[in-house]
Amino acid sequence: MRKIPFQVNEGGLVALLPNGHVEFLANSAHPLILRHNAGRAVPAEELMAHAINDPLVTLDRFHLSAPAIAFVETTNLCNLRCKHCYADSALKRPDEMSTPRIKALLDEFAEQGVLQVFLTGGEIFSHRDAVEIVNHARTKPFSTQIFTNGLLVTEERLAAIPPGQSFFISFDTADPERTVRGRMDFPKLQRAFEAMRRHGHVFRTAISVHRNNIQDAEEIFEWCAERGYPRPQWLETHPVGRALLHPNMLLRPEDVDEVFEVYRRCMDRYSTSPESLPDGEGGTGAESGGGGGAAPARRAADEIRGVDTIQFCQRLERAVGQEKCGRSVVYVNSRGDVYPCSNCMSGQLHRAGNLAERSFADIWETGFDAFRDIRFSDHTVCGTCPVAAEDIWCQFRCPPLAKNLTGDARGCGATEYLQEFMLRSGRYWRERRRRDIRLTLTPR
Repeated sequence: MRKIPFQVNEGGLVALLPNGHVEFLANSAHPLILRHNAGRAVPAEELMAHAINDPLVTLDRFHLSAPAIAFVETTNLCNLRCKHCYADSALKRPDEMSTPRIKALLDEFAEQGVLQVFLTGGEIFSHRDAVEIVNHARTKPFSTQIFTNGLLVTEERLAAIPPGQSFFISFDTADPERTVRGRMDFPKLQRAFEAMRRHGHVFRTAISVHRNNIQDAEEIFEWCAERGYPRPQWLETHPVGRALLHPNMLLRPEDVDEVFEVYRRCMDRYSTSPESLPDGEGGTGAESGGGGGAAPARRAADEIRGVDTIQFCQRLERAVGQEKCGRSVVYVNSRGDVYPCSNCMSGQLHRAGNLAERSFADIWETGFDAFRDIRFSDHTVCGTCPVAAEDIWCQFRCPPLAKNLTGDARGCGATEYLQEFMLRSGRYWRERRRRDIRLTLTPR
């Protein structure tokens, strides 16, 4: 039985419940959580009875008592050289944290009530002690996720990690090693995915979309669908990190018609509507992938433990009108430098401190004051934005992205292409909600 990670805040407790939900709870839930963590299970439903929707918090420099989500770079060393890499990963940074220091940081996170930790790089499996670090994290109450390109994953490493580890695997530069009947194939990733299943692990996939790979995106979605792998997450490439050195990679306004049609077909491939669902499946069933010869027998995609920390952080930023980064999210690079997020780290902006000089708790409490003074209302350009006019939620009131694009940290962080794509995708999802069409991890 997993312990419930939780933290004490001004407005109540923030906890990751056994059902994967993250909620503000009244202080009356405290003894129940302690009872659960002592080995006497408390159902999530009983804890949810203590949920509060309107916690009383101070809006001035709002932040949780500890991050809900913490990203930790174990190393900047990487076996790939992605042209759009936000972290400029390649070689180790000078003075990277030692393995004992990384493990001590994970101990601090557990003590302070961090809910979810993403272990990343570089490429995490470029680190000689990657398995040791992952296994140490797995002893803590927080949920542990691993970001990897999957190409250094081996049977030996997977066997050494306790079953149930969640992996997030990127196709960003996993160029197909060969084609099958003129179609893309990823034999190394397929071997990694099947090995993860054999060892009881779960995984998701992702693709960072840019001008160089938009033609590949649909084939990657189809490749996953045919093999019963979970739906890839569609990620937009932003003007940050190495992408600033390769501006021709960024999608342009004239690309939006083509890109959105690809996006729509990819999402429709992993969608279900009420009339298409077998009785009792309730929107989570899926048919086997088809096309391209002998498709495998129907196989449900791996079950991903629902952890809605990101959605919780997004709910918070809407409620308080302030960016989630530096308030409920933090990024620690491999040197121990602490930033609000990966975009800030990439531009070396709003560095709050270094772990060699101060404790993480001290950095989190006092190091982000200037960043926390920035509110959504300071981005005055939003008043004339068509995205805001259609009440579509925008993630680009982002100081580092805005600074990269306009030179003004309180400007707009979305390119002209991204603004148009947000308008189209916002309308698309609004119509799907109206028709009760649901996106699933499993292929249609």
